[in-house]
Amino acid sequence: MANFARFITVDFSQFDWLNRIDADVLLDVGDLSPDLLTVPGKDAQRVLSEVVRLVLDLPRNSTPLVVWTKGDSELLIHSDQTRIQFSSGVITVTVSAECEEHGKLSIPVPIGVGTKQSPSGLVMSTFEDLEGPEELILAWRDAIQAFAWESVLEVASVFCAEVGNDKRGLPLVPGAIAAAPNKMLVQPVARFSLMPGV
Repeated sequence: MANFARFITVDFSQFDWLNRIDADVLLDVGDLSPDLLTVPGKDAQRVLSEVVRLVLDLPRNSTPLVVWTKGDSELLIHSDQTRIQFSSGVITVTVSAECEEHGKLSIPVPIGVGTKQSPSGLVMSTFEDLEGPEELILAWRDAIQAFAWESVLEVASVFCAEVGNDKRGLPLVPGAIAAAPNKMLVQPVARFSLMPGV
């Protein structure tokens, strides 16, 4: 998971709901931050608008368009038109795509996540079939779903990094992602280490 937080230009001081941990709170490996983040949908969209460019490896001042290529097939992605919505237990990322055969399309990717009452950690699932022309979905489903999934994960990661650092000085990461109507729920945690004793 990349640390995109340092590349985001959103002014997080405007988010009065964002509680940062005190400097004297030293979270050890796997410890939860004191507060579950309840991110309003509009604030998640603001961060998503910047995160998608990073997920797609688009330089900051470049065009928001990217062309995916697979064999003889091409799909134009309008990154600046990516949208995120929340309902109970579901985060939907709508990807704006365009191709010669079908013109411009909005492809919703519903991602099942937990709820506050029924948390599922970072377990997320989506449908095998997406809404759209069958041949386009068959060709591009995996790429579209991966883009939507990574975007959700990185939005949550950016907010967690804003909450603070663990006792090793590393930014907090999501330990759970859930959804409520028009809200993203994220539990920041101190990251685990893959190296014993670190």
